[in-house]
Amino acid sequence: MKARNMLMAALFLAALIGGVFVNEAEAQTRFGVRGGIYMDRDEPFVGAHFAHAVQKQWQFNPSFEYVLVERGSLFSINADLRYVLPSRSSTAFWLGGGLGISHFSFRDFNKTDLGLNLITGVDFGRGPMTPFVQVKVMVLDDTELVLGGGLTF
Repeated sequence: MKARNMLMAALFLAALIGGVFVNEAEAQTRFGVRGGIYMDRDEPFVGAHFAHAVQKQWQFNPSFEYVLVERGSLFSINADLRYVLPSRSSTAFWLGGGLGISHFSFRDFNKTDLGLNLITGVDFGRGPMTPFVQVKVMVLDDTELVLGGGLTF
């Protein structure tokens, strides 16, 4: 129950943050789902994100990731900005970074870290449904490599 409430709060926060950047003339906010693995922990994650076009090549990309750990709970809330490299094909490479918050709790132990995200990835297509893969390095107290992918609608 606690994890569900945290998920709902994080999604609401991401929607609120994404709404701040909406330009009525060209509102291009898209929702997506994601999944992958936190390599250093060897644990899978599921999550959701928004992709909002801030300018032609720039996107605001807040996300929430819930890591499926055996004991306790672990999640991250991320506020990333990505730059889409110019391309003439439907495949688009991008680079970016932003802030990330990672929270782990187990019984009476709680740890929350604020750090820097460094991300790169590829979008396969530019249509209404866009699959992607990404590599993220979370620079926190315990640096984490995250491999993931998903679909943006």
